[in-house]
Amino acid sequence: MPPPPPPSHADNILKFAESAASTLSDISASSSVPFLRTIGAVSLSILSMVQTVKFNHAECLRMVAKVEELLSVILCLCAQQPEHELSHATLNNIGYFADTLNRIHVYVALQQNTSIFKRLFRQTESLRLLAECQAGLTQASELFRIETRLLTIAELMDMYSQAEKRHLELMEIYGPGGQSTDIGSDTTSLIDKSVFEFRNSTTSLIMVPANPKIFHGRDKELTAIVQLLLQDSPRVAILGPGGIGKTSLATAALHHPDISAKYTHRYFVSCESANNHNSLIAHIASHVGVSLNTSKQILGHFSASEPCILLLDNFETAWEPLVSRAQVEELLSLLADIPHLALMVTMRGAERPGSVLWTRPFLPPLHPLTDKAAQLVFLDITDQAPENDVEIFELLKLTDNIPLAITLIAHISVFEGYDTLLSRWRTENTSLLSEGSDKHSNLDLSIRLSLSSPRMLNSPGALQLLSVLSLLPDGILEADLQQIDLPIVELGRSKTTLIRTSLAYLDHDRHLRVLVPIREYIRLHNPPPPPMCRPLRRHFHQLVMLWNDYQHLSTVGIVHRLAANVGNFESVLKHGLRYDEPDLAETLRSAITFDSFCHISRRRPSGILPLLPEYLDKLGDHQLYGAYFSQLVRSWHHGVPFDSESLETTAVHHFRAANDLRGQSVFLSGLAHYFLNHDNNIDDALKYYTKARILAEEGGDTKSQCFALRGAAQSMVQLGQYREAQMISQELRCLAKLHGFFHEEVQAIRVEINCRVSLGDLKPCLSLCAEAQALLTFCGMQDTNLDLVLLGSLGNVHLQKTEFAEAKTLYSRTSSVKQAPLVDAYDRLNLTIIDNETGEATGQVQQQLDGIKAVFESIRHPTGMTFCEVLSASVHIRDGLPDKARLALEKALVETRGNNQEITVLCLTMLGDVSYGLNDTWTTYGWSLVLLGFARKDKSMIAAHHALRCMGDYFVAEGDDDTAQSLFQVALDGFTVMDIHRSRGWCAVRLGDLFHRRGKEEVALELWTIARSCFVRSQQEKDIELVDKRIVGAAKVAQSTK
Repeated sequence: MPPPPPPSHADNILKFAESAASTLSDISASSSVPFLRTIGAVSLSILSMVQTVKFNHAECLRMVAKVEELLSVILCLCAQQPEHELSHATLNNIGYFADTLNRIHVYVALQQNTSIFKRLFRQTESLRLLAECQAGLTQASELFRIETRLLTIAELMDMYSQAEKRHLELMEIYGPGGQSTDIGSDTTSLIDKSVFEFRNSTTSLIMVPANPKIFHGRDKELTAIVQLLLQDSPRVAILGPGGIGKTSLATAALHHPDISAKYTHRYFVSCESANNHNSLIAHIASHVGVSLNTSKQILGHFSASEPCILLLDNFETAWEPLVSRAQVEELLSLLADIPHLALMVTMRGAERPGSVLWTRPFLPPLHPLTDKAAQLVFLDITDQAPENDVEIFELLKLTDNIPLAITLIAHISVFEGYDTLLSRWRTENTSLLSEGSDKHSNLDLSIRLSLSSPRMLNSPGALQLLSVLSLLPDGILEADLQQIDLPIVELGRSKTTLIRTSLAYLDHDRHLRVLVPIREYIRLHNPPPPPMCRPLRRHFHQLVMLWNDYQHLSTVGIVHRLAANVGNFESVLKHGLRYDEPDLAETLRSAITFDSFCHISRRRPSGILPLLPEYLDKLGDHQLYGAYFSQLVRSWHHGVPFDSESLETTAVHHFRAANDLRGQSVFLSGLAHYFLNHDNNIDDALKYYTKARILAEEGGDTKSQCFALRGAAQSMVQLGQYREAQMISQELRCLAKLHGFFHEEVQAIRVEINCRVSLGDLKPCLSLCAEAQALLTFCGMQDTNLDLVLLGSLGNVHLQKTEFAEAKTLYSRTSSVKQAPLVDAYDRLNLTIIDNETGEATGQVQQQLDGIKAVFESIRHPTGMTFCEVLSASVHIRDGLPDKARLALEKALVETRGNNQEITVLCLTMLGDVSYGLNDTWTTYGWSLVLLGFARKDKSMIAAHHALRCMGDYFVAEGDDDTAQSLFQVALDGFTVMDIHRSRGWCAVRLGDLFHRRGKEEVALELWTIARSCFVRSQQEKDIELVDKRIVGAAKVAQSTK
């Protein structure tokens, strides 16, 4: 048998590419590097299609070969550097490559086996795409060539030869052993202590301080210390920043019953003024009663004594000076050699002296108190609770829960009051808490002691780094710190010094941070100079622009970085708003884009936008001013007031002056969205979306064109013109598919789903949702905001089908995520609708509606307010208040004037339902006819069948059972096809009642049984009880007949 033919060059290319793409896809599942999910999924899809393309196969293979090279480069970059250390330039290059892959995917898809006519029709588009793909691959190669310092052909060939092993090797790289660690990774930073002034040695001649009376939040630490001290020959170090409560904790341990029972003598020696070896000996000697100030005498005293414990408080004062450190450590070591002497020290910082074998487990450096403990300390001192929890929360937020700061601010609040105290802090900061004469009553003095320590003085860059950190309330990752290129001497050593002295610390997310009181003190007394701030602003500018340029891709990693730096952005950008800054234009661009991120990611507004106009006026940059107006319009739901007419005039002037067609299109789409959702003015919304689309086409901006199409389709949905909306959504989907905009393709599907729901064509909706979710997964955008929006659409499908359990699960998921007020209010409204429809107490439902309506009022959203009024009418009906309900429904109809199909159908359905008793029978029948006419005009099958069911109720009331039966049967058939359970159950019950009156019990029983299953599916407990009574009665009749 002849051997199999060797693999062809094309086979090798596909094999190598598949190996690289599969590895990258696997890595993306556990990596937060942005764009990897998109690159892995799209690459694998391209490779799958390339094997079956019928046209331009050679060109497709050439592109795949180039793609494989770039995939290998990206894998090497990710392997060489931890994900959080990839530079913004590298991430930008990866994002550009992901964008290019999307276009390649579209091109390859066009080369599938299609008809000659279709290929001829798409030939121009195919040639355009090919040129874009080739240019994109060339530029991506050049970008990565620069980034990787030109990977040689030999290196790439070596990668090829190792293709079989690459997958496992790279996965090993990303195993636990592949992660790098930071200096001090097991250390929590805190604040050091140094000598600020030499005090008279008599201050050490004191007895053990009294047991602290106000002591909260340290039970865990106290228990740990007591357990350590109960061991044989314990040596314990209590570490932490100044004011964190080290002395109080040590004193509490000395007073613990178990400790006082074990140790005959307990010695408390304050080393605050002992700044060298000799002074330390003198302090200990004078306190324990030794006449000669020599180490020999002290050691002899402790050796001859009964079991005792020696606490050296503020020991860092004696230990820090390098000139005498060796002697101090020698003395400490000799003391530690005495077996029956328990040794305990408190020290500022995160370091223990190295000459002692400290008892394990080590006590970690003390952290600030929990919120609850801080509140208890505050209330114990003030002995009066504030009017609300918000006041005390605001005060304690200023202290960062540092015990010293809490104590000082609590004492001041006793006679200042909460409002006055908050006002003073805004102007005085830490100096407000610095009226005492020592470190126990003066926060500024406590901080100055740490800043003047020898360790800080020996590291000149440490104070510079601390000044930079004072602008970063969220802290910063070490990798980001390295990338910023700050002009700081010995950056690594400076960071280590701050951690060792506890002036900074590493939090659980590995961010280098500074506590609030220290941060405020540094900003006031040692603010960062401009040369330090500009690189910082540049870093954040690059990060937010990276998100802006590639937000249509899987930017999860970038979003996480931005979310972790929200406070930093606000602080750094506000600090950079100065007329004399040369990078002011870049700062303004960053501020506008960052506010856009807050809006799109459904966070609170940044608060920077209102500060920008005066600086924009000075710059005179028309394009930048136009971008500001676009973002201002998008922020309307946060309650930012503006006059739309004058705003449009001014903004268009700037766009035209800058010849910025794209920017003007974005602005007009934003204005259209404002008219649609704020003013409920659909005609103006459609007009502006049309203008925006035309400008986008003229400017060749496909993304803006897609956005305008989507807005126009949503406007048509709100107007009830579903067929027209479907046509626009199909156009949007074709345009998005042609340009590889998968996220816009998903948006088009979502509009299609909403149209079908309103038309009553519900069966295809679930498969459409699955198709959209598959697209999101394919392009790596699962678990994004768009995924949440899609979940909401799926929830709407289940809600229309009266599958309330499924709908509630989906809406609960979306509402549990932090969102913009408008989106969150609608999610809560849907949950309230479900509660109302499934029999929740009316008082509870109305309370929820009142809260939601207040949100709509605060953002001036009339449509939402009207929805709440209509649903309140439903509550009034359940409460037996028909007149109140009728007036609310008629008012809602007048307000919407038919401009909102959903509200109109809700109102007409309730007004046309005889069972609600809102009007006399004839008037109610009239409303059902209006509903039928409205449904026929808008081609809404759901509304039409509700109208038929309501008309059937009228004819039952009039005694015309034959007409009623015909209407109920048509409605039942329609609701069955649409799979709307509760409405189907209502029709089945009514038909069963008609057949029961005619003596046809078997038919009636069959219909009631159908109704019962429908009510069970839609969780209608009261309807289940009523139909059960009918079924039981029918069974009894049947039994008696037998």
